[in-house]
Order: sequence, then structure tokens, then C-alpha cells
Amino acid sequence: MKTVLLACDIYDQTNPKLSQEWESFDTISHMESTIESLGYEVVVLNDATEITSALSGIPKSNRKNWIVWNLIEGYLSPSREAYIPALCEYLGIPHTGSHAAVQTLTLDKYKTKLYLESFGIKTSKSQLILHGSESLKIPYPIFIKPNGEGSSLGISDQNIIRSEMEWKLRVPNLFNEYAPLLVEPYISGRELTAAVMGNQGSYEVLPIAYVDYPSETYHEGIKSKSEFLESLDFQVPKSIANQLQEISLQIANLLGVSGYIRIDYKLEDQSIYFLEVNATPGFSAIYSTLPLLWEKSERSYAELLKKSLELGFEEFLIQKRFQYGKDQIK
Repeated sequence: MKTVLLACDIYDQTNPKLSQEWESFDTISHMESTIESLGYEVVVLNDATEITSALSGIPKSNRKNWIVWNLIEGYLSPSREAYIPALCEYLGIPHTGSHAAVQTLTLDKYKTKLYLESFGIKTSKSQLILHGSESLKIPYPIFIKPNGEGSSLGISDQNIIRSEMEWKLRVPNLFNEYAPLLVEPYISGRELTAAVMGNQGSYEVLPIAYVDYPSETYHEGIKSKSEFLESLDFQVPKSIANQLQEISLQIANLLGVSGYIRIDYKLEDQSIYFLEVNATPGFSAIYSTLPLLWEKSERSYAELLKKSLELGFEEFLIQKRFQYGKDQIK
């Protein structure tokens, strides 16, 4: 029997800011029971020492029969989403999702925009605020957000800045807590989201949806661990959906994505602007977007988890990046 190690951070209600991106206990339990129903043995660990000890303790001859589901988000580090894939690659153990380089790049919104823009992906102008004293190069109104956070952490309606006075009032506190900051022109159009499943050469774009939310911005207060407060509107015009499918496939190929990603866009005056990529998306059947996009294609949550695991094992078999780890355990 193959074994799945769910390596996870579990949401801590006493420290919501640092654990905003972490999955809830209920989500982990639901994933565990669903994966067990697929015929796997499941081990759940949420402690770094226990995870590293468990992985290094797997008999070398049996490592190909284990897979680590990467749900580690960490905090305060630009490489935090790369911990698990880098460790698994080094030890010669399969894992879900993309490799460490993809995880590290996509956590940096500014560098991701620059990279994709160099290949013709349309995105808004941007400026990185590294020191807090830079002269603003983008005209008002602007939108400012943490460059390396997910789950809308550090975002509220106050992030829309329309004047120098608002800049001076709001930016210092935001910078002190979330530096570096990313500045972009404020785009007032609707947000869209897409998800791509698959490994290189076999990508599939899931149904595309508008993301609607009960405020001017998609902020951290909308993210809930008990319900889906935003709404997905799948009534996307075919012409827009076709463009997004093409762009999303191009992005997946340019990044070299494995397993799954979610990509966010803004639509203004019929122009599509790339916003950001999430290479470690949530897997809650209740409050995460990717599972809802998957289920819109008339496939079950269990099928989503099954597919994700199969893609991880497939990646391990065919990708050269695992060769060093494999050679160490011969």
C-alpha cells in the first residue's frame, strides 16, 4: 500500500495573521479520510522536526511508495512554500505540486510579473517598495499590497490609495508589517480566477469564474475557515474564457508548473491583466477556490485528490530533478 504524508500547517485562531494561509483542522481531517477512501495509508504531521524525521526514516527502498502532500505555508520567509518540495527532491521522495523554484518565484509577486511580462503576458505596471522611502512612479489611484503574502493578508479597502496624503497616512504602517510592498495601478474591473491541473505536456484549464466579494477589494476579512464568503460566477463570456484558457496554459508552461496552480486576473475595458499565481492553493472543499472550480467540471472532491496524487507520482518517475535524490538511495 502506498502512503501519503500530509505535511501541513494547521490554522491557529490565537495567531490569525501568521497562520492566515494555513488549512483548518476540519480540512485536514476531511482530506485524510478522503485519501484513505482512495486506498492510501495516511500520516498527518504538522511539526517540522516530526516531518523531517519521518521522511529521513523511510527505508530507502520504499521511498518511491510514499508521497508528501505539501500543505506547508510557513510564515515570514520568501522560501517558505519551497521547504517540502526541496526536501523531497533531496531525499528522493515524491511530492504533490510544483518544485521549489516555482514555489519561490510565485511567492514573489513582483518577480513573477516581471518574468511573465518578458514573455508577453499582459500585466499592469508595478513598483516594488523595498525601503519605504522610494519616490512613487505610478500615478494615483494605486493599489498597494504585500509582495510575498497570500490569502489576501495585509489587504483591505485602505490599500486603495488616491492621493499623496493617503499614501503618507497608510503606507508606513503597512510597510512596517509587510515589507516589501508591491504598488500597482488600481484596476477597478472584475476579478477572474483560473486553475490549471497537470504536469508539463498535459495541462488542463478548469472552468473559469468571476470572483465577486462584498467589498471594493478582496481582503483578508473575506477569507474564512468555515464558509465561502466570496462567490464564483461562471457566466464568463466565451471570448474572455477562451483568452484566459490560452493565457493560463502559457503561464503554466512558462513556469514549468506541476500538479496544480491557481491564477488570478483582472478584467477592465475588455483587457485582461495578470495579477498573481498561487502554486500552493488551498484544498478545502468548503472555502477554497480550486476544489470549487474542479467540481464545476462535474468531478468529485475525491477525484481531485486522486488526480493530484497521481500527478505527483508521475512527476517523480519522469523528471530529472529527482535524479540526485534517487541516486543517493540506490
